[in-house]
Amino acid sequence: MSTASFVGDWLVSEYIYTPVGEFAGVTRQRRKLESQSDVIRVIQICEPVIVAEGISDQARSVVEIMNSRVGEFIFDLKLVGKARHYLGEDVIGGGFSWRDGVLTARGLWPRFGYNFTSFSILLNPNRQVTGGKYFLANQEVATIVGVAVPETEGYPEMIDRKNSGKYHGERFSISPDGELLETTTLESDSLLSDLQEQAPALKMKEKEYGPLLEVEAVTAPGETVSLLEVRDYATDTIAGLAKWFRDEKLSHVQVYILTADGRPQTANSGQPSTDGGRSDS
Repeated sequence: MSTASFVGDWLVSEYIYTPVGEFAGVTRQRRKLESQSDVIRVIQICEPVIVAEGISDQARSVVEIMNSRVGEFIFDLKLVGKARHYLGEDVIGGGFSWRDGVLTARGLWPRFGYNFTSFSILLNPNRQVTGGKYFLANQEVATIVGVAVPETEGYPEMIDRKNSGKYHGERFSISPDGELLETTTLESDSLLSDLQEQAPALKMKEKEYGPLLEVEAVTAPGETVSLLEVRDYATDTIAGLAKWFRDEKLSHVQVYILTADGRPQTANSGQPSTDGGRSDS
């Protein structure tokens, strides 16, 4: 992704889940990305959590943790080929751009006090699904899934408006160093369904966090796959990323964006709900 297309002002609605998958609330965030010499200055302004009704004590503890992230956080981001280096002060670590607009990363928020993994997938020029997890070492404290749009569109929301038909799109197989290996057409309601058809002996564990599906699977002796998939019903889009490992070494990555009619779509902006991204609209 070029520096020119990377910068800009975004509004983000993040839906927060406990490690067991309970929806805890929504937080809004402004993200400003400014080009400065050889780095991009990232400014994240995080608001307090809009708390969901009737949540458990565990969910309230997650809300307390996320409310310690309120305020302005600033870090510099350096693009090094396909790599992304987070230089601090408020975020340190690194990431990798598998395709234009598709990023995974991991690192630390020193002032917030937690380490993280994250992902972002650009569905179209004006809509990005994003998310990840916060940890204390390997102890998960929260899972986040959200959506970002340009600042001019107002805060977005994730809605529950299911499409029962097939989805169409392309699946890109990518080498560990980011080289495109193969592009195939995919018609399915999920890469998971496609995996199950290709590998009847597939053994897996799956977990849902609202619109986010995570899967850990064994597909063959020595071969495992870690899959994340987000359903954005506002645009009738499914986006996902699967990392394939052979003997604990990354062998390839698959990225896919599927739409209900095979074409990129846009969504009307709206205010984030407090029901886990579920609404009747």
